[in-house]
Amino acid sequence: MKHDFFAAGIGASAGGLSALREFLKPIPANTGIAYVVVTHLRREHTSRLDELLVQHTSLPVCRLTSDTRLRPDHVYVLSENRMVTVKEGVLTIRERGEKEVLNNAVDIFFSSLAADFGEKAIGVILSGCGSDGLKGSKAIKDHGGFVMVQSPESARFTGMPETIVNEDHPVVKAPPEKLAAELLRRVA
Repeated sequence: MKHDFFAAGIGASAGGLSALREFLKPIPANTGIAYVVVTHLRREHTSRLDELLVQHTSLPVCRLTSDTRLRPDHVYVLSENRMVTVKEGVLTIRERGEKEVLNNAVDIFFSSLAADFGEKAIGVILSGCGSDGLKGSKAIKDHGGFVMVQSPESARFTGMPETIVNEDHPVVKAPPEKLAAELLRRVA
């Protein structure tokens, strides 16, 4: 299926809230891009990320609790104890399995985003621990999309950004607000 808009997967973990705010704040309401925020959340903790982000963006922020069709100029936020994939422009939500001890929600989503959106897929990796996002970032590049990463020196936790910088060589490495400007420049 060919899509007529870009979709950006935004992966973050520890220290990601401030990076997400900085990234979303300068984005105008009419970019024609759908944004899907995938973070590492504890199973038992009720996330308020959607409520926190709505104060920092002019875009509508939607909490993902059930399957949802992607629309441009919206921010979709994964809820706790869930995983998300996208196929034919529909975000599919499932519970995180009991055996999924290691949270690789970013890899899972980015890989599906690459397969569904191809050259219109964008991966953005922000502050976080571990290496989640590497496999999915490679898939995005392999399908013709591009990956951007928060510069490790601007991140509170450098594991996720450094893994992408060292292993996958993103097209852009910058602080979150500059990533937003570069994203808009690249899709214009």
